Amino acid sequence: MASVPLLQPAFARRRRRRGFTLVELMVAVTGGLFVALAVFAISRQSGRFYTRESRVSDATLGALVGFERLKADVARAGFLSSPNVAADPNLCGTPTAYPNMLRRLASVRIRPGQSPAALAQHMIDNGRAPDELMIMGSYTGAEVFPIWNVEVVGNEYVVHLQSLTGPLGRMGYAASANKQAMLEGIFGSVRGRGLRIQDQSGEVQYGTINRVATAVSPQVILENQPSLLFRQGAGNLCGLKGNVTGAVVNVVNFVRYDLRNIQANAAYATAYTSGGHPYDSTTRFDLVRAEVDTAGTLIAGTEELISEYAVDFKLGITHADNAVPSITDQTLQVFPETNAAAIVARAGDLVGDVANPSNGPQRVRAVRIRLAVRSQEPDRDTSPPTPLPGQLFRVGLGPSAGAPFARVRTIQADVALNNQTAVFY
Repeated sequence: MASVPLLQPAFARRRRRRGFTLVELMVAVTGGLFVALAVFAISRQSGRFYTRESRVSDATLGALVGFERLKADVARAGFLSSPNVAADPNLCGTPTAYPNMLRRLASVRIRPGQSPAALAQHMIDNGRAPDELMIMGSYTGAEVFPIWNVEVVGNEYVVHLQSLTGPLGRMGYAASANKQAMLEGIFGSVRGRGLRIQDQSGEVQYGTINRVATAVSPQVILENQPSLLFRQGAGNLCGLKGNVTGAVVNVVNFVRYDLRNIQANAAYATAYTSGGHPYDSTTRFDLVRAEVDTAGTLIAGTEELISEYAVDFKLGITHADNAVPSITDQTLQVFPETNAAAIVARAGDLVGDVANPSNGPQRVRAVRIRLAVRSQEPDRDTSPPTPLPGQLFRVGLGPSAGAPFARVRTIQADVALNNQTAVFY
């Protein structure tokens, strides 16, 4: 007899067709939610980490670019100028009657702890006292300009340049459609830069540029102070002769580097406000390059922001400490930033550069530069570890250098200067 298949109950067939229960769905949705939250948290932290590292990288890159500009300027210090006007054997006259910066004319002058930022409570709370660096020399050109006459007109000195020979001839001055702009690009469009005049005998004098003119000949007009010496003057053993053909002139720039907040400068105001960062107006300082005139006053329009968010700027020197040049007895001494007294005695603003000829900025062989910059925004709320002397890991942006803290990157280099006193090593 053939077997007859048994019919399955209806409830068994429904059991095979049914979906997830409500409990199963809730468990699945809850599990998926936890996974999504974990992925979101990881993604958020990764995004924050990337943003923080990007800010630090931007700060480091900006500091490196500015640092290279600073190094190039320091390496050029003293070019077509005097390594120390107070002790310069080629100087005609004495610098005692010179304006402030001409009287201090040297390749390098360092003022430890004298950046304006050092006066800010934020810097004091973080234990920082940035230095100020003055470097002097010819920074607007690499050539000297022949002159054919210097005459006294009213209460000014008029220096007549040769336009068909030398740099002006090579620059095509005679055929230029804008001679005034050409001269202003070299000697300045506003008063205040120095002018070095070297006569046929190799002796030098310095003056203050008032303006330039193009009438009759290219002219550089100097102020009547300081006075120039002429050889035909009564009792003058040095000075310019009546016919000064063979004499040359060049610009002398007084370049200042320090840390300061320049949001009052309209050209840079948006750099402090466009980002909307709460600490930019109170705790932000930048490495700033500027020119000052022969009296020490800022020349308008010369401020340049070199490195943003700078928090420290310290300088040391390598100095040849021997009074008499000698092949067998030369001592190079390194004075780090911590030895401020020694730096001031050798490259500061002391008047006694002549009294102690073994010291003085003319014997500075190298400048050690250390620049520290912070990230744009803080990235820590806890106190950083105590650094070793001279080191800086983070700076506090809050009250009394407290939380939050921003990360710091430091760049350092030794920049050699020209051997300006022919000292043998």
